[in-house]
Amino acid sequence: MKINFIVPEIVRSGGLRTVFEYSNRLTKLGHQVTVFTPVIPFNAYLPKIPAAILKHQLKYALKQFTGKPYMPQNIYSHNFKIRAVPAVNNFFISDADAIVATSWTTAYHVNGLNNAKGKKFYLIQDFEVWNSNLKRAEESYKLPLNRTVVSKYLHDLLKNKFNSESVIISAGVNFDDFYVDHKIHNEDPVIIFNDHLLEHKNVRGLVEVVIKLKQKYPKLKANCFGVNRYHEMPEFISFIQNPDDKTLRELYSSSDIFIFASLFEGFGTPPAEAMACKCALVANAVAAIPEYSVHMVSAIHCNPANPEELFNGACYLIDNPAELKRISEAGFSSVRELLNWDIAVGKFVELI
Repeated sequence: MKINFIVPEIVRSGGLRTVFEYSNRLTKLGHQVTVFTPVIPFNAYLPKIPAAILKHQLKYALKQFTGKPYMPQNIYSHNFKIRAVPAVNNFFISDADAIVATSWTTAYHVNGLNNAKGKKFYLIQDFEVWNSNLKRAEESYKLPLNRTVVSKYLHDLLKNKFNSESVIISAGVNFDDFYVDHKIHNEDPVIIFNDHLLEHKNVRGLVEVVIKLKQKYPKLKANCFGVNRYHEMPEFISFIQNPDDKTLRELYSSSDIFIFASLFEGFGTPPAEAMACKCALVANAVAAIPEYSVHMVSAIHCNPANPEELFNGACYLIDNPAELKRISEAGFSSVRELLNWDIAVGKFVELI
């Protein structure tokens, strides 16, 4: 089959990682896959255009105005075609058997294409109401597209809020990239977390938790990673900017506890990657986290409304090394069983 994905821009993010995984694996199966991205990134605030968005659009467009897609540093490996097009319309998008919108901004463009562009799908990976025209974002979930979601949480949200049906195909973890050869548990605990620009990721609150942990356990070490550094942090927290997957795997594998403080999510990719490297998870019980882990069995789940639970969960693991090892092993087994990309791609092919 010929399958086209439409992405708003090429960035290193959990959502784009999922699109790249689908595209790589579909290509290996013999399908002809192309990922299309607009030369000028879509403005999610339409009809308004904030100055910061305009600046970003112009800067990004200059990097790919010749039609060659701009590829950020350490972007995921890929074996498929990526095309930067002046517009997502019937002239620039090639005919296909299936076409997939990957964000609410792309959903409107896919919906407007003619039938020659293929059966229309909407891959929903989050409830994208942040940094957006809220009304248009919500209305996108009612468009006459074939919706597929990456978690039961999103399926239930769309059904309850918009009476919109969807098919659940859980995202996976690439176990060729995220694995552990020999897990070493540190005598002095090592915490790891990721920085992010969006407020609902709750990084500011998480930094406060890590500071409290350092006060209680003076020998504790902490690592943070992210595409960029968005939050101020004390000097004892080591920041690793935009690590590639090999570096990220090494960070997970050499750390004891991954703390995830997000207040809401569509899936939750970094916690699953960390678990695949036998890093014990302490996380707010949002999105798919309760779907791929069990509280006090393969992770410690916390109430997003009570930030003290993240602190207490981490303390429990630090004070009980045997429990830390048990949960890290159980988390590893859980994601290996539940987050299988081969199964997900098989379901996707069946769907289209």
